[in-house]
Amino acid sequence: MVEEEVRKVVVSGRSSIAITIPKKWVSALGISAGSHVLLRFMGDHIAVIPIGRLARGSGINNVVEVDRENPEYVLRKLITHYLRGVDEVRVRLGKYVGIKEEVKKLVKERISGAEVIEEDNNYVVFRFVTPAPEVPIRRLLNRMILTVLGMFKDSLDILSGSSLDPGDIIDRDNEVDRLYLLIERLVMMGITDQSILSRLEVNSSRELVNALMVSKSIERSGDHSWRIAQIISEAYQSCCKLSDLPIVRDVVELGLNSVDILRKSVMSFINGDVDEAMEVLDRRIAMRSKSLEVIKSIYGSGLHVDIGGRLMMIVESIRRVSEYSYDIAEITLDTYG
Repeated sequence: MVEEEVRKVVVSGRSSIAITIPKKWVSALGISAGSHVLLRFMGDHIAVIPIGRLARGSGINNVVEVDRENPEYVLRKLITHYLRGVDEVRVRLGKYVGIKEEVKKLVKERISGAEVIEEDNNYVVFRFVTPAPEVPIRRLLNRMILTVLGMFKDSLDILSGSSLDPGDIIDRDNEVDRLYLLIERLVMMGITDQSILSRLEVNSSRELVNALMVSKSIERSGDHSWRIAQIISEAYQSCCKLSDLPIVRDVVELGLNSVDILRKSVMSFINGDVDEAMEVLDRRIAMRSKSLEVIKSIYGSGLHVDIGGRLMMIVESIRRVSEYSYDIAEITLDTYG
């Protein structure tokens, strides 16, 4: 919850001014009379940061107490610390030592730069090595979109009959997730400390937040890419080879159009190209019309409901990717228009 109050600025001596802060706010931050705080000028506002909080930000006082036998839950807790900018976290396993290896595996798969620096039978200490703030956000977005485009195209190739391994696409989706979390961590750091904006190669906090929104749309597009591959694999194991169906050609063509729209939308943001963003939005009506045509063809094909249903799920994933692309184009216009 965000609270706001208007306070009057008063003169305090010859070279300073004073502003009173509501007592409940400073109490919540552990600030009291005699406490030291860091004042940080951030371009369009001033941050007041408790010194004690800064000290806790990267120290081993960050602890995750494991209270359930669920590695994914532990991972989620660690991601929370990671996104806050914490450098090291100690995981105390308690009576759940049996999940330690699975936790280590998940963390290395999902969090970029995660390393085990210390461990015992009942605890693990992770360090998060971040290349920030030397990595430009646009470079990370470019890596994300190249990976997702490759996943998307390979999924469509599998739909066309290629013998590519769907498992490889899922592995690449983990890389996309790692990049997304890294971008989110950098964005949080940039919002807190605007002195690093130039090294992230953005001009403002607004542009930084919009880059995070773009990365989220790319990450979701990656999810749909591997989902398409998964649906095809499940169909082959349970009922049929979808590539043998004549209607699949129309589905693949729809997907290739979606790939092109996604590529153009992300590049429009990376390059700050509002004209290309408008071109993406201009394709929206035609793409939606083509999607409806393919859907009607599936309904009228007389296919078994199990086969037709799987094709419909693939078309829905393709349609979702296109919608994410339009969102990215609109963000480009809002940011650079």
